Amino acid sequence: MAETYCGKSCQECGYRAETGCRGCREQASLECKLAHCCREKGHESCQSCTFHTQCGMYKGKDTAPQFRVAKKKAELEHQEFLKQRGAFLSKWIWVLFWLFIPTNIASVMIQWVPALEVPGYILDFGCSVVYGVILLKIASQEAGYRWAGVLVLVTSVLDTGIQFIPYEGLIVAVTVASAVLSIFSCYYEFNAHADVLEGLDNDLSEQWRKLWKWMMGAVIAMVIGVIFAVVILGLLVMAAAAIAILVISILKLVYLYRTAQNFQDVAAS
Repeated sequence: MAETYCGKSCQECGYRAETGCRGCREQASLECKLAHCCREKGHESCQSCTFHTQCGMYKGKDTAPQFRVAKKKAELEHQEFLKQRGAFLSKWIWVLFWLFIPTNIASVMIQWVPALEVPGYILDFGCSVVYGVILLKIASQEAGYRWAGVLVLVTSVLDTGIQFIPYEGLIVAVTVASAVLSIFSCYYEFNAHADVLEGLDNDLSEQWRKLWKWMMGAVIAMVIGVIFAVVILGLLVMAAAAIAILVISILKLVYLYRTAQNFQDVAAS
């Protein structure tokens, strides 16, 4: 009986040590398709198979170990890439998550504490700039983050500039432009999160995509409510849209947490 199913000599194999193979007769070479085929069909060797002369696996028996070594090396390199990527993304997405706290504090200062309105605008501008810069930083992992970061920065400048515009008509125009750009920044950011999660957490990836659709629906409802604000139905639509936007903001925070946790787990694996 030959040492191997395919007839090669284990002693002469230069890849035996590198692959950790103890010989296919011991059923240790589980990665060898030829050995698996022979066992499955009950052959003592490839020679007892009627079709071995036409078999592509048999013809490639001499190079099969090289391919297995190359495949294993590629898998290890891919795992290392995923770990490094996970460490990078988890670090900066955690920062995006924690930025929600000072951003919300800024909103409270602007809307509810008149004496702190100016510091509130400064804090809000600073948080927006940092958020945009971080999106640009992680754009190396997904192109959508770049557009999101640019739009966040432009929007933050417009929102801050409104405070210094003396003309009401221009204020309305800038406000509308800022709102439109903000919608597009959400589109790029949410879909970029979804893209980097594909293959890692497909359910969360799909939830990010749905969140964008919900955001778009809430914005459209808000616009309709504003148009028909003179009637009670319009006011009700506005209120519902405002609640929906608040819920979406909370969901975004939850999704950021889960996204950062996913990549942190990958980095630690």
